[in-house]
Amino acid sequence: MKTTLQEWAIKQYGQHAPCKATLCSWARNGNLFPQPQKIGRQWLIDPNAQYVETGLLVPCRPTLAQQKYPLIKRLMETNNGTPPRRKKSRLAA
Repeated sequence: MKTTLQEWAIKQYGQHAPCKATLCSWARNGNLFPQPQKIGRQWLIDPNAQYVETGLLVPCRPTLAQQKYPLIKRLMETNNGTPPRRKKSRLAA
């Protein structure tokens, strides 16, 4: 049975639970695993869910969109902590 984000935070962090805005930000940004569901105005989450830092996320395998469109690949790499490769400028003398 799923619980609300605020109930989950109290169970996880006790009196040091993050505020509602932070919890909603974590839910939108994918920092909670398994991912919570937004139903109406409430986020519902598995009671055993864990917080995952953004830099620790690792893609499982490239998707078709990542293979076909290099911009999507660069954006995904940036969001997972791997900086995109930059091309050398042709203007350098």
